[in-house]
Amino acid sequence: MTHFTAEQIAAAKENDIEAVAALIAETETLVQQRANEYAKRAGRVDADLADDLAQAGRIRIWECLAKFDGDTPREFMSYIDKALHTAMSEQRRTIRRPGVSERTARDFELAITLAGGYPYDAVRIACTDEMGPRRMTRDRAYAALLSWLGTDSLDRPYNAGEFGQEFTLGDVVAAEVGVPSDLVESADHASASRKAVREQVHRTLGLLSDRQRHVLKADHGVAPVGFYGDGPDAVLAEDMGVTPYQVKQARVKGKGRFSELYQAGAAA
Repeated sequence: MTHFTAEQIAAAKENDIEAVAALIAETETLVQQRANEYAKRAGRVDADLADDLAQAGRIRIWECLAKFDGDTPREFMSYIDKALHTAMSEQRRTIRRPGVSERTARDFELAITLAGGYPYDAVRIACTDEMGPRRMTRDRAYAALLSWLGTDSLDRPYNAGEFGQEFTLGDVVAAEVGVPSDLVESADHASASRKAVREQVHRTLGLLSDRQRHVLKADHGVAPVGFYGDGPDAVLAEDMGVTPYQVKQARVKGKGRFSELYQAGAAA
């Protein structure tokens, strides 16, 4: 519940320092609440990300005060809430999607939505007419996928709670590729990352129902299932001994479940 007045809002719009400070103080609870909401991943709040988002929100409130054209506290809070949504979405995208432009990150998020949350299917969809004017090139979609999966520094401590701060991701990669850690290069990191992703994909597929797993494998030609991605569902349905509707349902539910389990596993 806020306790500022229309007079304070008017003064803040004129850049009165005391009024601005009072409004920012009064909106702090909302800022923290929204930051925690936007910093959730796999059901848990990323405290460091929440701090970054909260700071971005405070700055945006300061920046947009003069643009507010309403009068009442209710109108102001609605305006501020929208401003926080924009600021925190942009900041989260910048932090979590390094290496690509904001537009590319937004476009790939649309592709992920169209793919039912399945990132690898999103690469294919991103290059089709389903995207409309936001259709992406194959290279751009692949770069967006790598950014969406996340990048790590080889110097980042790996499981510091168990191994301490001196044991890094580079040491893990070195063990995977069989070279001394001081000789690990970005290509080695990429190779180890691909291996980890493959293992996580197959581990996640193994948690789905038999029908869901078979349909998703068929969509992408994941061994030992053949590739059915370019054909009608009736063909796959006949081979599976089910109806096309059951194939469609298995795909929809499987993609949703896969996305949930994959992201939870990646976060862990």
